[in-house]
Amino acid sequence: MERYYNFVVECADRKTDYFISNQVMDEKSPDYGSVKNAFIDVKMTVYTCCTCVAAYLNPKSKYYNSEQLLKRLSVAYDFIHRFQREDGSFDFASCNFKSAPDTAFIIKRLTYTYNLIKKYDNQNRLKEIKDKLYNIIYSAANALITGGFHTPNHRWAIAAGLAACANIIEDKNLSEQCIKRMNEYFIEPIDCTNDGEYSERSSGNYNAVVNTAMIMLCEELNDDRFLEYVDRNLNMMLMMIDADGSIFTENSLRQDKGRKEYPTKYFYQFLYMSRKSRNHADKFNAAAHKIIVDAIENRDFSLDCLHLLMLYDWMSDIELKEIGFPTEYSKYFPYSGLVRVRKQDITYSLIQKEKNFLYFQYNSIRLGIKIGVSYFQHRNFIAESIEQKENTYIMKFKAEGWYYLPFKEKPRTSDWWQMDNKSRELYINSFTEIIVSVTDVPNGIEVHIKTSGIDRIPVRLEISLPVGGKLYADNFITETIGKGYMILRKGEVLFAKGSDELIISGGFASHEFIRGGYSEDSTGDHNFILYMTDYTNFDRTITIKAKKD
Repeated sequence: MERYYNFVVECADRKTDYFISNQVMDEKSPDYGSVKNAFIDVKMTVYTCCTCVAAYLNPKSKYYNSEQLLKRLSVAYDFIHRFQREDGSFDFASCNFKSAPDTAFIIKRLTYTYNLIKKYDNQNRLKEIKDKLYNIIYSAANALITGGFHTPNHRWAIAAGLAACANIIEDKNLSEQCIKRMNEYFIEPIDCTNDGEYSERSSGNYNAVVNTAMIMLCEELNDDRFLEYVDRNLNMMLMMIDADGSIFTENSLRQDKGRKEYPTKYFYQFLYMSRKSRNHADKFNAAAHKIIVDAIENRDFSLDCLHLLMLYDWMSDIELKEIGFPTEYSKYFPYSGLVRVRKQDITYSLIQKEKNFLYFQYNSIRLGIKIGVSYFQHRNFIAESIEQKENTYIMKFKAEGWYYLPFKEKPRTSDWWQMDNKSRELYINSFTEIIVSVTDVPNGIEVHIKTSGIDRIPVRLEISLPVGGKLYADNFITETIGKGYMILRKGEVLFAKGSDELIISGGFASHEFIRGGYSEDSTGDHNFILYMTDYTNFDRTITIKAKKD
């Protein structure tokens, strides 16, 4: 790790540059001392100041012992104190007010900062700031003791914050209240499956948030049992990295769903667990190595963990050896109904109970696949289950066509919307079943679609292609532009973007009903749709393969 330490310091220095350039220094402004933002935001200022304090205390930083920075930090902590509520809580002004969870996220960085000063400020240059931090933390502890939460990860962020407060606060009574309240949260089991999935399935964000809380609980309570959850989750995360190095987020239940995220925020967690893990230390070491090398090569200065490398200074001595993420695996996660497969530079994913049920990626090219169905209230193939048979995954969807029947007794009202329509008897007159089988083949996948039940239902297969590429066929070449589409009647097309190429074969078309009526329009500014269409009942097979020399 020693050879990469200077890059971590450079990241902190750049964040400190940003702080100095964007701090509000107009004494008449209500947010005097904060980091400029669209709205007054305490959290951003707290997080940035934590990094700045680490830079101030680090001899390798250009801000080491900087008097200018010290004065700026003092003003910033005055701002933080001013915007602390009377009950000790903080707001997250975009949605939450007097919020214990957001206070917990803030407390995390405040206590990190306090402990940094305690560990490194031997000459008491930061005594004034340390005292300000103590008062803010003391008051915020009350908000964590009395407040509630909204989401699963909030519980563990609050619990970790309470543990950290208990170790700092000198008031024995308040410290004991923190521990008592923390233990009340642990009445609920920590929501991590044996496969390492947390409830929110948020690989792009909240997995890292929960892991941070678990590590903090381990450190504050001196209890390594919390690391078991981190170990499981990080082992799962190794199978969430796509061929282009980004994180697969399409099965998330939170706002990172479908968002392009990279594993930079997991760097310190992999590094930390490369020393602590009993089962996966070597894999975590290689992952940490890959993340920081990629960050350096891509000049990604968002890496923000100098404070942690200083608090847990043994991490700086870890030798990073092998490099890379696992590139060969096939794993079914039954809790979330997710399949992840990787074959070197190819990854594909199947998702249960989602209309976008299949994703295929070759290097930087990613395709999304769904099946549109116009059958009563159903608009898409939604897999109810996933079954594995050797190298094939089978997904099934079945629906019934129904109509209401008249009530047998007179309803209490003539208002349709007030009637108990759920109690009506239903007339079921048909069904449809769609079975999709995805088979692993060299350089790609084979997708077999078979329907049964009532005939004449118009069905469309939709393959979402990224914009900025080209489609090549025997009789045409066309660019993939936003909101564009094409129906592949037969044969195959080659899709190229940059130096990567895919071949999609097995085209079919029996109708042109791809939008309008009650069907949804899948086209958008950032995708181009390749359609194939037919009526039930049919039996079709398409293949998607990376074209390799």
